[in-house]
Parts: sequence; C-alpha cells; structure tokens
Amino acid sequence: MKFLITCNPGTEDIVALEVSEEVPGARVVEARAGSGRVRVETPDSTAVMERLLSLRSAHSVTLILSEGTIGFSLGGLEEAYSIVSSSNIDELLGAYQTFAVEAERLGEGHEYTSLDVARVVGDAVIRVVEARRGWRPEVRLNSPQVVVYAGVEGDRLSIGVVLSGERSLHVKRYRLYDHPAALKPSLAYVMLRLSGARDGESIVDPMCGGGTIAVEAALLYESSPITCIDINPRFLKGALVNVIAARVEGRVRLVHGDARRLTRYTGVESVDRIVTNPPYGIRMGELGEVRETMEEFVAEAYRALKRGGTLTLITPDWGYVVEKALKEGFELRHARVVRHGDLQAGIVVLGKG
Repeated sequence: MKFLITCNPGTEDIVALEVSEEVPGARVVEARAGSGRVRVETPDSTAVMERLLSLRSAHSVTLILSEGTIGFSLGGLEEAYSIVSSSNIDELLGAYQTFAVEAERLGEGHEYTSLDVARVVGDAVIRVVEARRGWRPEVRLNSPQVVVYAGVEGDRLSIGVVLSGERSLHVKRYRLYDHPAALKPSLAYVMLRLSGARDGESIVDPMCGGGTIAVEAALLYESSPITCIDINPRFLKGALVNVIAARVEGRVRLVHGDARRLTRYTGVESVDRIVTNPPYGIRMGELGEVRETMEEFVAEAYRALKRGGTLTLITPDWGYVVEKALKEGFELRHARVVRHGDLQAGIVVLGKG
C-alpha cells in the first residue's frame, strides 16, 4: 500500500523516524525537507492504517489508490477519468455516501488550477460510481462522509482517500482550552524528540501557556516528572483543564511562576530538559520587552539545567536567542526552520556541557 502523510513543513525527518519506529514493515519512499509531505509504502494490512493514523507528528494520512500521467496542458485533465476509474473508488464509497474532493497542484507550468482538478476528478468519481453501482453520489463540501484526494505533482495525478478525514490529526480532543498562541501538538512532539529527552528524565516548560508541551511529554514519557509553569494564572487554569482532559493530571505539576526566576521552582542544576514555546513579540514595541525577558530566562535556564541537559525552544527570533545563549555558556546542538502558523520559526536545541 502507498500512503501520503502530511506534516508541519520542516519536520519530515521526524515523521519518517516515527513511521520507522511505529509501523512494522513500512518503507519511507520520500521525505523531502520543507515539503510537509512524506510518502510511505507498507504491507497490506488494516493494522498498518491504524498505526499510521496514531502518528503524533502527522497532520493527515491518505491512502493512494492510483496514479497516472496527465501532463501540464488543460487537455491533459481528460486523463483523470481513467486514473479515477483504475482507483476503484466506487468500492470505498458506500451506498449514498457523500463525498468531497481535496485537490492540490504542486509545481509550475500547469494550464489548470487545483479548482480545475477538483472539478474534473469530482465529475469522474460521480461517473464511475454511476456506471458501476447504479447510483449517483452527492458532493457535500461541508462534513462529507468520504474525502477523495486528488494531487497533481509535476505531470502526475494521484487519487486517494484521506483516511484521517477533514480534521487534522494534530487537533487533539484534550485541547478544551485553546491558548491564544497555542503550539500545535505535532510541533510539541517534534520538539520533545529533538530535545533528546528519555523516559524518566525531568521535563519543564517554564512558559507553558495551555500546557500542550507538558501534556505531550506526559503522553510520550510515562516515567518522567513534568512541570508546567506560567506567569499568567488564566493560562495556567486553561492548562489544568487540558491536563485533566488528557488524563495526565497525576503526572504534571502546575506552578504559577515566572520563567525568569525558574530556579525558585526547580532548584539549581536539577532539570534534564527544558522545552518551551516563548512569547514572540512580533510587534516592534513588544520585541524589545520579549528580548529582555528571553535574556533573563536563558541565563536562568542555564542555572536550572543539569550538566548534559538541553534547552529546546521555538521562536522566529532564534538568531538573537542563540547569540545570547552562547554567551551564557550553552552549546548549539541543533537548529532548523519550521512553519508555525503563518510564521517561519526556528527550533533550536541548546546544550549545557
């Protein structure tokens, strides 16, 4: 079986790693950095699909049913019918189920748009089902029962079914409280993996907001003591709601405190991993305040960490943070650019030698 997994751009290698760990027999065919897409081939098994849908780093999982060449010209879209027909999509559309087409077009030089692809493929699905099953499926753009994938990359069209449905896998049911600058759980998972954390090590998020990193850490590391700290009591109450919803309240300690005074709550050289999503201060008036806060926090984080510990954070101002961290004595262990909402941000891992 062939699958297309989408993820946060910049995290493809972590998705590939998780696939290799969690899906027996899977082979990663492509994981191009920055594409937000990972292609995987697996043995034919329902259990494989269940494992793919449980990936913590993925946003969607699509089962690819058929592929073929359609070229770049508008006339090439006529080949879509034969590709849809060979997909046997009718076997996956139950009697009178509704469907919608999720189309994308990657690359340049096409005479058609993704909307054109969606229209032609949608018509082809209707014709194939009518011819083989004798009933006409209804297109429903809102809450369809089946999401048909139609992806053009270069001159090739892939037809599939989005197994994860309309809702992204990163949208977790435990997120009852939505922090105004919430981190995607998939990115929190990536940061935890990059931090080098191991089960049993202490993990602290000193600017925890809605508690996403703390919850993901509790779900990933069963024996690790986890501390969630925030200076805003309203955010901390929201984090508590999410911690309870995730059923990890016995694993996460919540503290009302200031990240710039971190050692008051943790002690000196007592923490293995600090993983956090600090405020960004995008507006110019806020940037100076945020930088001042970050300088104090980085110095305090160095004091709180054990030798060999790491500070992992995500910020669009990562160059400035790294500069200050190196002056404190940190070593840069890792850096990468990822997409965080509408921003390009850097995930950096800083080590205390």
